[in-house]
Amino acid sequence: MKKILLLALVLIAGAAFWLMQATQAPTHYGAAFGADVPQMQMKDLYADPDSHLAASIVVTGKITRQCPSSGCWFYLDDNSGKQVKIELGHMGIKFPQWLGKNVKVEGQLLKNKDELELVGTAAEFF
Repeated sequence: MKKILLLALVLIAGAAFWLMQATQAPTHYGAAFGADVPQMQMKDLYADPDSHLAASIVVTGKITRQCPSSGCWFYLDDNSGKQVKIELGHMGIKFPQWLGKNVKVEGQLLKNKDELELVGTAAEFF
């Protein structure tokens, strides 16, 4: 009986350690981030989107809405009063539902009517 309890405690401790590591380590998808790609705030993108179209940029923020079926797109909010739609579906990866999680994304900015969309080439969830 003591061996069973000891084994159960070891398994629980191991699972807890693994869970702590999995939730703290950033999860990276896609290519490596470019060293010279500018970090932008969304308010600056909306102020002058045409000067950033088709250029590689990096944005960081919190996920506010996400594709319910595969997580391939989401809206990113950086607390500047604006949001940008992030499209990652072309990467062919099914993403978990990470509403409220922080993410850093590199990609190219597109304009879709009045909405800005970033087609990502790299994403790191943390």
